[in-house]
Amino acid sequence: MEKGPSFEESWKIEIRRGILQYAVLAIVKLHEEGIHGYGIARELEERTDGLLRVKEGTLYPILHRLRKERLLNVHTEKSESGPIRKVYVLTGEGDRVYRQLTISVNDIFEKLEALNK
Repeated sequence: MEKGPSFEESWKIEIRRGILQYAVLAIVKLHEEGIHGYGIARELEERTDGLLRVKEGTLYPILHRLRKERLLNVHTEKSESGPIRKVYVLTGEGDRVYRQLTISVNDIFEKLEALNK
């Protein structure tokens, strides 16, 4: 019988999934003119010292979901070095959701920190 991931590994996967969605919104928010997928992945890795390193197979489904939820818009632009690429920008709703999530995230971490005292 094949053993699935441990409780700890499953928990880390679920936490990471939610954090990545929030972090993607945060990166896109920083780039009001828009940012392409590769730029999002690069900034996630750089700004988190590698903690949130993502592969295309992880990032693009998140971007698709955020578009489906109408939190991101996408447009295309020419690339000097290759094919046309998609550029992501926050919608008004995406900005509102990001601000609300920021309040929630800060509150959660504050309460969790209080548990360690």
